[in-house]
Amino acid sequence: MTNRQLLRTQQAGNFPNRSTGVWAQGYRVGDLVFLQGQAGLTLDGELVGPGDPAAQTRQAIDNIETLLERAGATLADVVKIVVYVTDYAYRPLVYPIISARFPDPKPCSTGLVVSGLALPELTVEIDAWAVVGSGSASSDSRGPS
Repeated sequence: MTNRQLLRTQQAGNFPNRSTGVWAQGYRVGDLVFLQGQAGLTLDGELVGPGDPAAQTRQAIDNIETLLERAGATLADVVKIVVYVTDYAYRPLVYPIISARFPDPKPCSTGLVVSGLALPELTVEIDAWAVVGSGSASSDSRGPS
């Protein structure tokens, strides 16, 4: 089975402790899509909304949506997300945006409060996994109605 890299970036400038090289923003492997955690950075690496969890959540989901499109998927195909916030108080700012952007049924979700992310200005990061094709969440009608 081959994999298809969705976007390559060189982000060592933003992340001084990361080794240099080209990093994948995501891969499609068969019907599975794995995305790098998305935060308040554009796909070009520009910081959005320093210290603003709502703005960073919107940017993260915009990035997820763009990367999914490159994989032939949509937000409806996301089956699992992990949401990292740097303060418990950010949860009420972040989750309504996530709920509004992901269609029903929502993906499985895990939320974690962490002491920090890759840059001190980042307040939220979202990991996403999707299934496309015949096994996608949007095409599966076996679940309860």
